[in-house]
Amino acid sequence: MEKVLFISNELFLDTKNREGGVRNCTLEFIELLSQKFEVVGFPVKTRRSLSYRAKVRLGLNHYDDYDPAEFREALHRKIKQNNIRFVFLNLSNTIRFSALIKQLPDVDVKVIVCSHGNETGDFLHQVVRFKESTGYSKKLFSAYTLGRLLKIEAFYRIKDIDMVWTVSPVEEDIEKWLGAKRTYMVPRVIKKDFLDLKPVLNRVGFLGDISHTPNQTGVLDICEALKRQEQPIELRLVGGPESIGESIAREYPFVTYLGYLEDRELREEAASWSYFLNLVFYYSRGVSTKLAKALSWGLPVITTIPGNRGYQWKEGELPLAKDAQHMAQLILANAGNIGNIERDQQEVKKILSSSPGFEQIMDLLYPQIMDL
Repeated sequence: MEKVLFISNELFLDTKNREGGVRNCTLEFIELLSQKFEVVGFPVKTRRSLSYRAKVRLGLNHYDDYDPAEFREALHRKIKQNNIRFVFLNLSNTIRFSALIKQLPDVDVKVIVCSHGNETGDFLHQVVRFKESTGYSKKLFSAYTLGRLLKIEAFYRIKDIDMVWTVSPVEEDIEKWLGAKRTYMVPRVIKKDFLDLKPVLNRVGFLGDISHTPNQTGVLDICEALKRQEQPIELRLVGGPESIGESIAREYPFVTYLGYLEDRELREEAASWSYFLNLVFYYSRGVSTKLAKALSWGLPVITTIPGNRGYQWKEGELPLAKDAQHMAQLILANAGNIGNIERDQQEVKKILSSSPGFEQIMDLLYPQIMDL
């Protein structure tokens, strides 16, 4: 089996770390590649210099989280020893490695970026949509930083990167606009891991890092929408940090904050939810890996169009909310009705049966890799 090199921050290759969207996507990319290749990992560390830390604090780090020259000899040796023809870069912030790889002597390597979503788009949301929580320095230099990020993204895609894998159709179009030579949208894989569902009427739940801006915004938006309703709804929050979760529970009496739960406790808790809420109300970077978790458990889900991006299935439908107010209406109309809950459980089973697996995706993707 041919070997390929997978360059990634060491944190996302360590399966001992706590689950998160980036690590889950990383491991999915590796599992996908493993259908046709032997994957050789190449872990890298971010810079630690004082100058780099100062840049981060000021919001002036422009895709320079890594110093590729630091890894030049080890990278060259690894490529030669394993007869590598294809190198995969995990996350867009590794793109500077592409220039180094293309300059290595006596190697002919194609570089594919495994993007987890457009970085510039997230930065734009941070300094415009959430400007109140953005530091003064980042706001001060935001226009310059935005221009630099866009220029660097386009430069490496046009010059050194042979292909970009994206996680949703939205990002695929952005990559083409930036000048990517070839793109491929890799859909999320949903694995069956059914829970023994025992839904409690009018109990809905959310699982995620509440300090992550899109998650925190989604939770607060749905809480504001639900507090105006007369029907009793209980919203169960799982995740951290405790300071934010407890603060939300104090402000909204219908919220029960549970903190972090170990796997057994989490599965037992989620099995009691009438619906899992996928609280994605704008196009943040990447995809909602939480949606795959909920669907794999067989849980009914109330989601949004942005929350569904990056997933493909042929059969089955999910309740789709236009905004937080609409989601609150869907919760009120369905969470207290066992017939509707069971109906949507069946829709989830249809989705699981008609969504692609790693082998199916790689059968389509492999010829495109070999044609580079």
